[in-house]
Amino acid sequence: MTTTAPKRGSRSQDVYERIRADILAARIPPGTKLKVNPLCERFGVSLSVVREALTRLSEQRLVRSEPQLGFSVVPLDRAGLLDLTNVRVELETTALRWAVERADLSWETSVVAALYRLGRTPPHVKGDEDRLSDDWCAEHAAFHIALAAGCGSPLLMELRQGPYDAAEIYRRWARPAATQPRDVQGEHTAIAEAATTRNAELAVELLERHIRRTTEILLTSELMGPDRSAAPSGDG
Repeated sequence: MTTTAPKRGSRSQDVYERIRADILAARIPPGTKLKVNPLCERFGVSLSVVREALTRLSEQRLVRSEPQLGFSVVPLDRAGLLDLTNVRVELETTALRWAVERADLSWETSVVAALYRLGRTPPHVKGDEDRLSDDWCAEHAAFHIALAAGCGSPLLMELRQGPYDAAEIYRRWARPAATQPRDVQGEHTAIAEAATTRNAELAVELLERHIRRTTEILLTSELMGPDRSAAPSGDG
C-alpha cells in the first residue's frame, strides 16, 4: 500500500493553525522571535511552508515582519495597551449610553438574544483550556455589537470597530494570563440587565469595568515582562 504525501497547501494550513494556536494561548509569548529554521525542524516542513504560514499570521496582526529582523509575535506594549483601552472605553460607553437613551424594544431583544447565544457557546477550545474558541470570540463580538447598535449612529459604530478588533489578541491572552477565576458571562449578564432596564449610569460603569479588567489582568501578568525578542520560539 502506498501513501500520498500531504499537499503543500494542507501542510501550510496545519503549520499556520498550530503556530496561531500557540500564539493565542500565549504558549509562544508576546514579543518572541519566531526563527524560521527551528520551526521547520519542529514541523518537518520546508522554509517556504513556514514563511507562508508566518506571512498569513502577519496579515492577521498576530506576527510582525521586519526587514533584517525576521518574524516575531506582536509585543505586549504597556503604553499601547493603555491607550487602546482608554479609546475603547470612550467609544464603547458612549455608544451604550446613547443606545440606552434612544433604542427601542427591538434593541433590547437583540441584546438578550446575543447574550443567550454567547452563554450557550463553549468559551474555550476543547482540550485546550488556555485558548478561547473562535466561535466564542465571534459571539462575544456579536454581543458587544448588539449593545452598541442601539446608538443609532453608523459613524460611531464604524469608529468602535477598529479598536475592538485591535484588542482581540489582548482578550485572547487574558485567558491564560489570569491567575484568579473570572465570571465573564456574569459580567456580560450584568451589563445587559442594566442596559435593558435603562439604567444608563450602571450599564456604562459595568461596561467600563469589564473592558478595563482585561487590561488589568495583562498589566499584572507574567506576559508583561522584559523584552522577549531573544526568547526561543517554543515547542508548544
